[in-house]
Amino acid sequence: MRFTVTEQLVRRGSVVIAVLGEVDARSGPVLHTRLQEHVRKAGPDLIVDLTAVSFLGIAGLATLMAVWEATVTAEVEFIVVARTRAVLRPLRLTGLDRKFDVVAGLAAER
Repeated sequence: MRFTVTEQLVRRGSVVIAVLGEVDARSGPVLHTRLQEHVRKAGPDLIVDLTAVSFLGIAGLATLMAVWEATVTAEVEFIVVARTRAVLRPLRLTGLDRKFDVVAGLAAER
């Protein structure tokens, strides 16, 4: 399965990281590294677009949790964009949807 991560500055102080494909044991560490690159004190708010993710495994969930914790420490906002069952279900089952903001689209975040 193809896995890609792209970055886009959407407004002053926010960056969108868009993910395509499966976030599993192989791709989770890659995503973790890419997300962590953007977490810094008073840095840009981090928006993670998972609308094109077809599978979110435990490695992906662990990555989101770890990066969310880093954004709390850095005092920047962490938002996940998700609207498919493949992503929303694991977020809900683990309670992560109550830890950080999960929104259905980017329009309100731009």
